[in-house]
This record gives sequence, structure tokens and C-alpha cells, in this order.
Amino acid sequence: MNESKLKKYNSIDTIVALATFPSASALGVIRISGKAAIKIASKIFKPANKKDIRKVKGNSLFYGWIVERTKAKKPKLKTGLVVDEVMLSLMRKPRSYTKEDVVEISAHGGVLVLNKILELIIEQGARQAQRGEFTYRALVNGRINLIQAEAVRDIVEARSDQGLRLAQQQLKGELSKEIDLVKQDLKELFSQVEAYINFPEDELKISTGLIKKQINQLKNKLDKLLIGSKDAKILKEGLRCIICGKTNAGKSTLFNCLLREERVIVSRIHGTTRDVIEETINIRGVPLRIYDTAGLIEPRDLVTKKAIAKTNQSFDSADLIILMLDGSRSLDKDDLFLLNKIKDKNVIIVINKRDLKQKLKAETIANFKKPKVFLSALKKKGIKDLEKAVFNSVYKNGLNRENIIFLNHYQEQFLKKAVESITEAKDCFESDDAIDLVGCSLKECLDSLAELTGEVYSEEILENIFSKFCIGK
Repeated sequence: MNESKLKKYNSIDTIVALATFPSASALGVIRISGKAAIKIASKIFKPANKKDIRKVKGNSLFYGWIVERTKAKKPKLKTGLVVDEVMLSLMRKPRSYTKEDVVEISAHGGVLVLNKILELIIEQGARQAQRGEFTYRALVNGRINLIQAEAVRDIVEARSDQGLRLAQQQLKGELSKEIDLVKQDLKELFSQVEAYINFPEDELKISTGLIKKQINQLKNKLDKLLIGSKDAKILKEGLRCIICGKTNAGKSTLFNCLLREERVIVSRIHGTTRDVIEETINIRGVPLRIYDTAGLIEPRDLVTKKAIAKTNQSFDSADLIILMLDGSRSLDKDDLFLLNKIKDKNVIIVINKRDLKQKLKAETIANFKKPKVFLSALKKKGIKDLEKAVFNSVYKNGLNRENIIFLNHYQEQFLKKAVESITEAKDCFESDDAIDLVGCSLKECLDSLAELTGEVYSEEILENIFSKFCIGK
């Protein structure tokens, strides 16, 4: 690995960055953070009320101008060149995003003018911020924990209203509090076990039944959080959903129907779709990365062979499969091949063309224990039933928002380790193994949760998180 970018993150420098997208727009915001933020701003900002912003005690908002000072021996703001008319927000530590002195300048959104203001600030001693460095400072200064830091990015990248709401809840610290409660219970339980190990001769009145009960309760809580992290992954990244079936079963018609636009050419000619086509839709708050695929038939030429190879590749990596059968035709060997191919997967069987005379009867596929929906993609009938089936297939027991937690890959691994450790503690206790092993497992569980929330962290984890942030966040 190259030299860590985190070595460039330090709390000594005053940092600056554009906090809005760099393009022509109505407004652009520049953020400065650090011990010299207010001093630097005072050298380039001329307030309309002529106050010295360095002497303002509380958080304040000023109207004025950004001024480029002249090259005179004793340059003054009033003799400088006006660069832009702005609003300046001044936030004194610790009442700011980073818990440092922060200045935000709202200027006109022209690329040239914003770059000019950035240059003036850097000339006065600030440094260009690294990706995610403002949020990094909020983390190391104790304003947020690692889970909340991840939530900042999740808000920016949310793909659904539900995902946005959950990220906002996580940023407020509601889910962090849940983990903190688990940690407190773990510490108390660990202390009891340690006391039992170190002072057995004192005949401490510790109920083994109570210890067992507490271990089970903690395991259940961590199991729910792990399930919640998987649910969150769907809300965050979207569910990979494949529409598959024989040629001319109506896959592309359904694809267009779900998208509410004609994205794919529909034809009665067999094999019209020759590639995997991807779009993202939202079904009851679940973002679905939906793929229309080439029909699974015996390939007759090189192009068809490649198309079906791509279909098979997508098929294997899918989170959900919508298998389309033509209700106006009886099952044939190709349909049976597909039904057997999907028997171990998360599948919804769709019997299409219900507007036509039906030859495929429900009892024919009754042995395939999968959700079934009868619809007409052409007439747009039964689509609501399919959307309900999709939601139910993802959240069979409903969506429990209280336990959902957005985690990146590293953080999810720590939660899995915590679950594994508490499971080991439970197994050791129930099998009458040495009580020392129970204590070790509980300690490992605590350590994993500390890494999850950021009490203990490595440069690799932080670099993984903050390298994905935008520059001004």
C-alpha cells in the first residue's frame, strides 16, 4: 500500500475546501476549519457592518465582500479589489461540525470566482483539505463516532426515501446508543465472570443461570443488528433483481412496465433482447437494481451464445430472481429446466399473459414452493401484486427500522466477529468449558464492538471510509 493518506490528516493545519459541487450554479460554499480559520477569513473578508469578525464571541452571520488586498507596503481591505459579494458564517469551537473554529463562505456559484476565493485563503496559510477530512476531524474530536461518520456518506449517497431516513437516524446517534447499551451490558457481564474467575474462594453470589440468560440476551441483540446490517445493505446499494425466462415470455414488457417507460424494444420476434440491460427502480422504498436478460434458450449463433452467457453470470449473482412463464402456453422442457435451476434461490414465479386463454394451470407448478403472481405485463394488470411480492421476499418478517445499521465492509466484519465471539461464550458456558474461555470470548466481543464504533481503529479502516468522501465533507 502507498503511504497512508491519513498522515496528511492532522489537527495542526487549518484546512479549506469547496463544500458544494464545482459547477456554474446560484451559490457555492467554501468551508474553512482550524485554529486559524477566523484569522484567515478576517484578512480577505470586508463586513458591511465594519465589525472585526475576530472579536465576535458567538456564532454569527455576516454580509460583506471578499477582497483581494493590494501589494502596498501596508495593505488594507478597503483598498483591495472586490472579488465577490458573500455571506460569511462564523462558528466558534466547539459548536461546529468539526468542533474547531469553522468559517463558511457562501459566494456566487461560478467556478472562476470560487477558485479565486480558495486561492486567497490558501495564500493566507490554509491547506487544501483531503477527502473526508472535515468529517475525520469531527470523529477524532469526539463529535461523532465511526458509525455516524459512515452515516454522513450514506445521506449523500441515499437511493431511496427510506434509506435517507435511516441514514439520518444513524447520524443522530440512535443506533450508536443501541450498541453502547450492548457494550455496557457486556462490560458488566465480563466483570462478573472475571470476579468469578479471580475470587472463587470468596464464594461470590453469582448466579450461573443469570449469566447464561444475559449471554443469550446479548447474543439476540447482536444477531438482530447483524440482520439489520444486511437489510441496510439492500437500502443502501439496491437489490440485484434478475428478470429471466424463455424468449418471448414477456420479460422486456414487464421490465418497461416496472420502469414506466419503454426502455427495451419489445417484439414478438424471439430473442429480441441480446444483452443484459440494467436500471434502478424503487418498489415500496426498496431500491431494485433490475436486469432484463436474454432468454435462456439453446444458442443458435455466437451473439446469442454470448448474450446467454451474460444472463447466466447475472443469474448466479442475483439477490432476487423473477422467473417469467408464459401462461398462454403449457410448460415445456425449457420451463422445467428453469424451474429446477432456481429451486434453491430467492425467486418469485410470474405467470404472465393472464389476459389470454390460460393453458398453464397453477396446480402444474404447485410443487415449486415459491411465491407466485399472475399478471398481464401488456395490460399492466397485477403489477401491484408483484411489487408486494418483491417487498415480502426481501423482508419476509417486515422491515424493522429500529435495528437497521449502515455499515461498510470493514465494520460489518467487526459486527460478525462480535456475534461469533458471543456465540463462542454461549457455547463454552453451555458445554461446561473453563470459565476462563467464556471471559476471553466476552472480551473479544467487547473489542470488536469498540472497533465497530471507532473507539479503537486502524489507519486502514479510516482510510477506507474517508477516501470515499467528497473533498469538502
